[in-house]
Formats: sequence, C-alpha cells, structure tokens
Amino acid sequence: MPQLLSPKQVAVALGASESSLKRWCDQGLLATVKTAGGHRRIAAQEALRFAREQNHSVVAPLILAMPATDDRKSRRIEGCAERLATGLLANNEQACHAIVLDLFLKGQPLSQIFDEVIAVAFRTIGEKWECHDAEVYQERCSCQIALRILHELRSKQTEPNSDLVAIGATIEGDQYSLPVTMSEIVLRSVGWSAQLLGSSIPFDSMTKAIQRHKPEMFWLSVSFIPDESAFISGFNRLFEAASKTNTAMVVGGRALTAEIRTRLRYSAFCDTMRHLEDFAKTLRRQAEVVPKKSRKPRKNS
Repeated sequence: MPQLLSPKQVAVALGASESSLKRWCDQGLLATVKTAGGHRRIAAQEALRFAREQNHSVVAPLILAMPATDDRKSRRIEGCAERLATGLLANNEQACHAIVLDLFLKGQPLSQIFDEVIAVAFRTIGEKWECHDAEVYQERCSCQIALRILHELRSKQTEPNSDLVAIGATIEGDQYSLPVTMSEIVLRSVGWSAQLLGSSIPFDSMTKAIQRHKPEMFWLSVSFIPDESAFISGFNRLFEAASKTNTAMVVGGRALTAEIRTRLRYSAFCDTMRHLEDFAKTLRRQAEVVPKKSRKPRKNS
C-alpha cells in the first residue's frame, strides 16, 4: 500500500503553501485519490515524482519517508562515487543510503546515478579487491547494501501506467543482480512496465516467459558466463523466440567480450544505463505513433 498524505502534509514537505499545493492538484500536476470521506490524498511516490520532475525542493524529506541530511555536498554528483565506495567498504549503510537517495531527491536522472555513482563505486571496490586492499566479504556485503538501496529507490517510484512491457533476467549461473535491478528501475523511470524475473534463469525458462507475456522488450545482463558455447547457442535460441513475438532483445554486461558479441543476435547492446534509457525512449516514441489497434494483442498473464 502506498503511503498517502494530506495536501497539507505534502505542502509542508515541499515548503509550499497549501493553496499552491491544491492549485497544482487542480491543474493535474499532482495526482490525487479520494478517501471514503471524500478527502483528497496524495501518494508519497507521487509527491516525489512531482518534486523531481518540477525541480522543486523538498524541505522536509522525512514526511515523504526520505532520509534527512545536513550534508549539502551529497546533493552534487561529483565525488559521490568515491564517498559511496568508502561507505560500502566500511559497511556504513546509513551513509550509503543517504548519498543515493539524496541524489534521487534532488532530481538527478536515475541512469546518471547508476552510471556515475553506483557503477563507479563498484569498479573501485573491484580494483581494491584485485589489489588485496578489500576482502571478498566486503564486496559481497557491499552488493547486499546496494540491493537494499535499489529496492528502496524502486519503492519510491510511481507505478508506470503503460502497456509497454519489459521483462529481464540474468542467465543460469549468473547471480550478479545489481545491473538487472538497476535496469528495471531505469525502464520504469521512463514509463515502461518493467519487471525483473530474477537471477540465474535457464534460457528455456526465459523463452517460456517471452511466449507467455509477449513483452515489447526483454533485457539480459551478462556478468558471468559458465559455458561460452552453451551461452551463445542458448542466447540465439532466445533471440529467435523473441523475434516471433516482436520482442526487442537488449543485452549488456561485462562478460560480453567483442568476440562473443559478434556471435550473438540482438536488437541493441547497452554499455551503460544511459544507453538503455535512450533505447527505451526510442521504442516508446515508436510505439506512440503506431495506432493501438494495430499493435500485437497481448495475452493475459
């Protein structure tokens, strides 16, 4: 259940007058719901969406279930990757949470937060591990902290009101779930109804998911390949299945070398979350110009 707030509470959170808040609601800038008694309420996620899209400050973040901080530097993206890596290695979840959520609250694009902060922080941690300056348990613990932060971010998003469906996964044997989780959040941020199926899923099971849901997009993150020849064969079979449902196959991941990529068939390769965001926006624009009645029928799941 989303957290519902009164117009007065949202006005206080945004540092605005209650009359201004009600005017924004009347203009349709803020979506509201009605209680049984006929009173207007605003979901906290909707208030956050409005603040981010309108570049409106949030003066009382706790009302919106966001972390409070006195460190104004955390609102600038420069230096955040280094600070996040330090916090992750120190197991300081509160500090890490504040760094990422404050950037979100400030309105930084999620793709930029993921590419320039979280991804860079984990590259730093990986380099420290290779140089024996960090332990395996620190890297694993950092992943768990990051996943909890990502799940928190996802909970702050409004539910996309879209018939554009995307599903994603990692291949069997690949347990690294950070990239696919970030992909889900980025796709949702640009209006896709995106759902992560999970990690370490066999290709045959992915094929059944595509056949059942007939999504407009299937995304796959590949961080680890147990068997290269089996992966290439399974991936290309998956592409064939996706072609039959007009599903765009999007792939990315550090395990995909240039040589492996030449042997794969896909719709798009994304090196970054920004690339994924741009491709998703392009597909969405194309879908918007196609009359809805001429688009492929969707089977109920």
